[in-house]
Amino acid sequence: MLTRRKTLWIGMVEVRPNGGKSEILGDMKGAFVNVVTWASDAGQYKRNAELIMRKLGGVFVSDVVNPEPVEARRARAGGGFDEDIEDMISRAESNPNAIIYGTFHMFAKDDA
Repeated sequence: MLTRRKTLWIGMVEVRPNGGKSEILGDMKGAFVNVVTWASDAGQYKRNAELIMRKLGGVFVSDVVNPEPVEARRARAGGGFDEDIEDMISRAESNPNAIIYGTFHMFAKDDA
């Protein structure tokens, strides 16, 4: 079996409360959060995101939006990210087991 080399990936993860009120979300219906982690493909990226959200407790991953290698996103973005994302990337670069998440951007209701 061929093992693909891991690289740093970034994406936006949508989380929802896992049965009732969650400590992270409070009364909110859900949130979006950037996640940076080492992965060999989008499937592994999603599994890592699910792992960290399970460890946080009270939330589950309901969607993963645009997961891709950091270098591909950096090339499309013209070379740089905002300071928060750059900090997440720099914290993950030296740790092959890193799963770094950013600020939870809450939403109060579902779009109909």
